[in-house]
Amino acid sequence: MIDTEHIGRTFGPYQFEVERGTIRALATVVGDPNPLYQDVAAAVAAGYPDLAAPPTLPTRFSLWANAALLAELEQLGAPLIGMLHGEQEYSYHTPLVPGDRINAETRIAELKAKQGSSGPFQLITLETHYTNQRGELAVTERMVVVLKG
Repeated sequence: MIDTEHIGRTFGPYQFEVERGTIRALATVVGDPNPLYQDVAAAVAAGYPDLAAPPTLPTRFSLWANAALLAELEQLGAPLIGMLHGEQEYSYHTPLVPGDRINAETRIAELKAKQGSSGPFQLITLETHYTNQRGELAVTERMVVVLKG
């Protein structure tokens, strides 16, 4: 379990670039046929400068591109083996498109201790701010992770 003294602790920053291949692959994997995710001409005709990113694209980066976060959470008392994904939400402030260079920083926004039928657990709310190369806040992500006691 993570001690409440770590509420507000930040991790990162870490960087990644949004790529067409990643957008297309995600749309294909989730079975979304929307041409905005596959066809540059369709996306441009809809007002985007390039392919549009599917709404859940930040999932690709929140933990997978930030292995250091997992190691740091483990040092704080949240081993990966005891974690479960609880929920995730995104607030978009500007679209993500190929070529965007994103700077991300994650913080522990909230910790809640609970008691379940199989024992104690903790809800860890991680909030990540994704800022693009123009310094604009592009996405705010909130992820709740369940840590079994």
